[in-house]
Amino acid sequence: MKAKIKKLLFEHSVNSRDTSKRLGKKTRTSQQSAHYLLNSLKKKKQIEGTVTIVDAIKLGFIQVIVGVNFLNPALKKEIIDELKEIPSITSIEECKEGIDLLVGYTTQNLSAFNKLHSEMTYKFYKKLKTDFVFPIIVSHEYNRNYLSRKFKDTDMILFGDRDLEKLSENEMSVLEELVENPDNRIIDISNSLNISVKSVVRIKKTLEKKSIIRGYTSILNYSKLDINRQIIFLKFSSEGIKQIEKFHTFTKYDKNIVNFMKIIGEFQLAVFVEDLKDIEIIKEIRANFPIESYRVIKCEKIHKKGYLPLLS
Repeated sequence: MKAKIKKLLFEHSVNSRDTSKRLGKKTRTSQQSAHYLLNSLKKKKQIEGTVTIVDAIKLGFIQVIVGVNFLNPALKKEIIDELKEIPSITSIEECKEGIDLLVGYTTQNLSAFNKLHSEMTYKFYKKLKTDFVFPIIVSHEYNRNYLSRKFKDTDMILFGDRDLEKLSENEMSVLEELVENPDNRIIDISNSLNISVKSVVRIKKTLEKKSIIRGYTSILNYSKLDINRQIIFLKFSSEGIKQIEKFHTFTKYDKNIVNFMKIIGEFQLAVFVEDLKDIEIIKEIRANFPIESYRVIKCEKIHKKGYLPLLS
């Protein structure tokens, strides 16, 4: 991958709402060049979309990840299309090894999840089989530092302990607009909601200041960009539990780890790893930490990505 493409992909994933002018400045190129390259990547479907990052727990939601397998692979497209239409399913990732789909639910509680997933299981009982269910305790998201020559230290914490926030009608409207249309300009949001531009700007800043909106990022097409991606589930040995915080530090400073989760279930942790080369990080993890068992899933394509179900 060319250096200029890596730079642009990195900066666009850090803030997908950056203007071409800001993107050009960050990548040390002209506004016109940045605009052309970004549009070219989008046209080739190497960048497949953008997403507003929302810490949904502040609005009373939890997240659960579910692994499912196709009973009839020939129905894959039909099944994925149907799953995409379920509002509570906020993410769908197709995998090429380990499982067929990783599905993310965002619901108000585990009881709501159980009801929704039971309905989905019944509806697709001849098409899908559930492999695992892991509620998320906390998620740490990092920058795609493998695309950058300089390491940018960040740790965006989602779904941890949070006080609930009550939003006004206008705040909820702006939030939903940014969730549904992450790229929309302020003027477009103003026209769509019939709220003044000044109010939209103020509300957007308030949502960001309250850490309800945590950022804006891009959805990459891994296969078209030749990016390898894995999800590694880990179970520490009983005597090694105390090293989990040390492992958190390890994930924070590894350039290839883009997400670290604490989960409930057969495994305690999950890491999402991306690299332009073959991924061999599991060897390093096993050599340095007391791992009792692990499971590696190789990913291929994101079909849906979000953090908050559309409420209207």
